Amino acid sequence: MAGPRVAVVAPLTGPRTDWGAALLGHLERVRAARPDAAEWHVYDEAPEVARTVAAAGYAAVVGHADAEGARRALPVYQAAGLTCLLPFVRAGAPALSWAPDGDALARRIVEGALALGVDALAVAQDEEPGWAALGLAVGEEAGRAGLAPGPGGALAVLAPQDRFARFAQGAGPVLTPTDCGLVSFAQLRHAASDREVWAVHPQMCAARRVRAAVTALAQALSEAPALRGTALMDAVRARSGTLLTAEGAPLGDGWLISRLPWACAAGTPL
Repeated sequence: MAGPRVAVVAPLTGPRTDWGAALLGHLERVRAARPDAAEWHVYDEAPEVARTVAAAGYAAVVGHADAEGARRALPVYQAAGLTCLLPFVRAGAPALSWAPDGDALARRIVEGALALGVDALAVAQDEEPGWAALGLAVGEEAGRAGLAPGPGGALAVLAPQDRFARFAQGAGPVLTPTDCGLVSFAQLRHAASDREVWAVHPQMCAARRVRAAVTALAQALSEAPALRGTALMDAVRARSGTLLTAEGAPLGDGWLISRLPWACAAGTPL
């Protein structure tokens, strides 16, 4: 009898391929450790992927690196009775997520600027829509906090880690969203080696979040292959290494600010 089937939705092309690599890398380790837990079928994170997955009879879906896409996909998965696990973004109940609160990121960046003692915050952002929206939110939060726009204080660089050098111009401290669980973190560290850079980073890096989600799902299906829907969701929650709230997300907003070399526990300087 065939085992349960799981859809894995990962960005295989485009600006979020780092996230796809983190997900697929741990998936291979789970396949090796628990070969009978499930059949894992990988899909590119495309606009219509949710409908394709929902029609294919899967027990669960894990992945998604685009928050808006995940929010649009969730009702489709819910209607199909699919357990939905989101290691990278939050989309609300009934999905389970291990991600920090993306809506709190702009506020945390501004709180960081205030903690640095500056009276101005400049914003340099990538043109991708998600970064552009974050730039607007940071500007609005900074205005409410009394920070002047423009140079003379701190700089918020809002861009993928491998593009940091394009935007980190001028002097002064830099605040930038960071995730040490992505392969591009090494490029960021190199580009920022001569700057005062403060990483605005998740309490759990992308690699740890993937491990928490995929491992809990594999354990649940190994022990009870017939579980589906709410029962499978509850089983995954019970096996999660991170405590999840009733809304299906970690406690708190999930963001920290650290000097860049200290953002990664594996690379903390002596």
